[in-house]
Amino acid sequence: MSRKRRIVGSIDKLQPALKDTVDQMLMSGESYREICKYLAENEVTLSQASVCRYAKRFLANAEQLRIAQENFRMILTETERYPDLDPAEAILRLASQKVYDAVAALDDEHWNEVSADKLLSQATALARAVAYKKGIDTKVKSDEEIAIESNQTLLYETLKHDNPRLYKELQEEIMRIKHKVKGGTANDGK
Repeated sequence: MSRKRRIVGSIDKLQPALKDTVDQMLMSGESYREICKYLAENEVTLSQASVCRYAKRFLANAEQLRIAQENFRMILTETERYPDLDPAEAILRLASQKVYDAVAALDDEHWNEVSADKLLSQATALARAVAYKKGIDTKVKSDEEIAIESNQTLLYETLKHDNPRLYKELQEEIMRIKHKVKGGTANDGK
C-alpha cells in the first residue's frame, strides 16, 4: 500500500507565526508579490513562483477542508431535524444524494466517457452499504427486543414469587386489554 508523500516546501518550514501570517494573507487574497515583500521584511527570500506553488497546495487543502466542514454541517442538520436518525444513516443519505446529483448532471457526451463497470461497481457498493446498515439496524432491534422480553420475563417471575396477588391482577389486566383490542369490551372478561 503506497502512501502519498507530503510535499514540504520553504514556506512549510517557516516559523509557525510567520507561516500562519502567510496562510492568512493567502486566504485574504493578497498578491504573491505582497507575500514575497512581507517575507523579505522578515528576512526570508522566496520567489513568487515558490509562493505560487505553496498557495496552490494550501488553497486546495483549505477548499477540501471547507467542503468537509460543509458536508459535516449538512449531516448535523439532518440528525437535528430527525433525532432518531443516526449519523451513519445521514452519511449514507448524503452520499446517495451526491451520487444522484453527479449522475443527473452528466450529459450524453460524458455518459459515453463513464466506464459502465466502474459506475455499476460504485452503485453496487453504495447499495451494499445501505443493505449492511439496514441489516445492522435490524439485528440491533432484535437484540433490544430480546433484552426487553428477558427483562419482562424476569420481572414477571420476580413478581409472581414476591407478590402473587399483584402478579394475578397484572395478568388479568393484560388479558382484559388484549380482549378489548381484539374487539371485545372491557366488561366481557369480568
